[in-house]
Amino acid sequence: MFKLILATALTLVLAVSSASAQVITSFDAGSEGWIIQDVDCYDSYTIQYSTYTLTEHSTGGNPSSYVTHNDITAYCSFFSAPGSYLGDLSAYLGGKLVFSLNSTDTSWTDEDVVVLIGAGMVACFELPAPPPAPPTWESYQVPLTAAGFTYDDQNGAPVSVNDFDLIMADVQVLLIPAEFGAEIEETVGLDSVGLLPPGVSNVLPSSPVRLHAAVPNPFNPMTTIAFSLDRTEQVSLAVFDLNGRLVRTLLIGSLTAGRHEVKWQGRDDRGSEVASGVYLYRLVAGPFSDVGRMALVR
Repeated sequence: MFKLILATALTLVLAVSSASAQVITSFDAGSEGWIIQDVDCYDSYTIQYSTYTLTEHSTGGNPSSYVTHNDITAYCSFFSAPGSYLGDLSAYLGGKLVFSLNSTDTSWTDEDVVVLIGAGMVACFELPAPPPAPPTWESYQVPLTAAGFTYDDQNGAPVSVNDFDLIMADVQVLLIPAEFGAEIEETVGLDSVGLLPPGVSNVLPSSPVRLHAAVPNPFNPMTTIAFSLDRTEQVSLAVFDLNGRLVRTLLIGSLTAGRHEVKWQGRDDRGSEVASGVYLYRLVAGPFSDVGRMALVR
């Protein structure tokens, strides 16, 4: 019976991923693997310097949680994408990369480019306009086609269709600009990043699911995970470690609209106590999903 439940949970997760075919970062679970990378913007963005973590904010984004980087270096700073945005992205050819930005300074826009590095080549897409000052946000969409991309920097020759296909099949680095000011110090915000396949609207669907923060967090020995549904949905709730391994399946079944609560006592599916550390809890409801983060301290 346990194997059947676990298989059902994994099938549901895979079905959601296949059906939506979107990679979306809302920053509700922190920086979600995004970092800041300082690069040499005068050498095709391929020389990398220091990396930095992002500052996380729970409110004020577009629409809610978001991240910022306070730039104080003389290098060119970029938001660098995690592994879920890398590799073979051929399925997104003809689709879009979408994201929202704001910046406290927009006096320097020489390097306001999205950068794709792959197959030994660099492709750049120049943003049509700098972002506004916070708390206002600008939503951008970058068509994932050769049109609009240039080799090496914003002044390069147009990327050929064949080369763009090769790059998209082997994306090693994806950079979103995190610097728009001529002054050394500025703060740039990032929110609502998504890879959308062809035929999918650039407007991300409104989710009927609201996953609340685990309480208490940090916790020992038990925490409560609450979520709300706007309608009846088939739901699964599971705990994973930071490597993506399933730790415990907490819930599978059909639930009606309203608020629901599930308790986790820091044990795996075998009933054994798990070690102290940070764990992710993922709620899947129909075609929607959300992820939270909690810390167990023994």
